[in-house]
Amino acid sequence: MTIKFTVPEISCDHCKSTIIDTLSTVEVIELVEVSVETKDVTLKSSEEIDLDLVKSLLDKQGYTVVS
Repeated sequence: MTIKFTVPEISCDHCKSTIIDTLSTVEVIELVEVSVETKDVTLKSSEEIDLDLVKSLLDKQGYTVVS
């Protein structure tokens, strides 16, 4: 399963690292890809990803998920 969304606050490699580190804690997420240029995040997993959990985790870090 692949989910792609935009995070408007991504502006640098630190943002990228924070998002990767935060979302890598979710057991079902196998891969987190972040593009600083396009502000896109792609998640890959073998199971369904709880998008509400993803939004909550990123919100705690100061990031907004935009579909």
